[in-house]
Amino acid sequence: VGDVSGKGVPSALFMAQVIRLFRAMAKRHYTPAKIATELNAELVEHNDDGMFVTMFIGMVHLPTGKLDFCNAGHNPPVLGNGSESKFITMESNAPIGLWEGLKFTGEVIENIRGRQLFVYTDGLNEAENPQLVQFGEELLLDIVKRTSNMSPQDMIKTMNSEVKRHRNGADPSDDLTMLCLHVE
Repeated sequence: VGDVSGKGVPSALFMAQVIRLFRAMAKRHYTPAKIATELNAELVEHNDDGMFVTMFIGMVHLPTGKLDFCNAGHNPPVLGNGSESKFITMESNAPIGLWEGLKFTGEVIENIRGRQLFVYTDGLNEAENPQLVQFGEELLLDIVKRTSNMSPQDMIKTMNSEVKRHRNGADPSDDLTMLCLHVE
C-alpha cells in the first residue's frame, strides 16, 4: 500500500511510475526491503520536484503465515485479533524517492495466521469532521478491535462507514486506501 506526496497530475504520473517499477521488481521475487531500496534508487534520479511515496510492502508466505515486510515512511499497520489488536512496532525507514543511497531495512513477523493485518493510508486517520477533528489512531484501533471477527471485506465496509460518519458531511481532504488481510 502506497501514498504519493502531493495531488493532481504530477502525483498521478509519479505513482504510475512507482507502480510500473514495483511490478517489475515483484516479478523478480525481490524481498520487500530490496524493492524499497531499488525503487528509491530509480525514483531519486531526476526527481527535481522532491516527490516521494510512503509504502508498506509486505509478502506473506501463505503456508506458514510468515510476513516479510518493509515500511518506508508509511503509517504503521494494525495486526491482531480483538483486544490483542495493536499497531505494529517497526523501523519506519524514510519515504521512497527523497534521498539517494538509502538501504531500507526489512523485518519479519514469523506467523500472522489467525490474525488480521490492516494497512491503510493517512486519508483514514487524518480524515476530519466539520470541526476539523481528525478520525485519529485511537478510534481507528478501537474499530479494528471491534471488527476483528468480521471478514476482511466486512471490516473494510465498516471502517468506511465509520470514517464517513466521522466526517459528518465534510469533504474528504485526502484519498483513502485500506487493505485487510486474514490468513487462515
